[in-house]
Amino acid sequence: MAHLGIGQIRGLTGMKYDHDQLLMVRAELGELIEALAMTAYDANPLQFLMRLEQVRETAARHGLTAISEIAATFEAALQRFGAQGSRAVTDSFLSIMGDAVGIAHLHPAASEALLASVAIRLGG
Repeated sequence: MAHLGIGQIRGLTGMKYDHDQLLMVRAELGELIEALAMTAYDANPLQFLMRLEQVRETAARHGLTAISEIAATFEAALQRFGAQGSRAVTDSFLSIMGDAVGIAHLHPAASEALLASVAIRLGG
């Protein structure tokens, strides 16, 4: 059995810390998305948009650019469809954001694929 040097041990604990930190951020984003899902856009658009902004800012602050971009696109879609299609928009984007949070490291191509899936669901 090989022995680990000090540098290797530090590297391992650093990876564990990054993994633990990622789990905490994902849990925080999951809670924010759950709160967002419980807020009806039709009934309270300001509160909904404030919660959506929290998701975007939290993702951006922790370097989860793809999730941040999905949230920004979500907001733009809400503005585009307005109250008329808000249920279809929110259902699609909440599902996509939940999927994105479940993926540890979302490659930009995966982000684009998730956004394309929303476009298909919304018919455009």
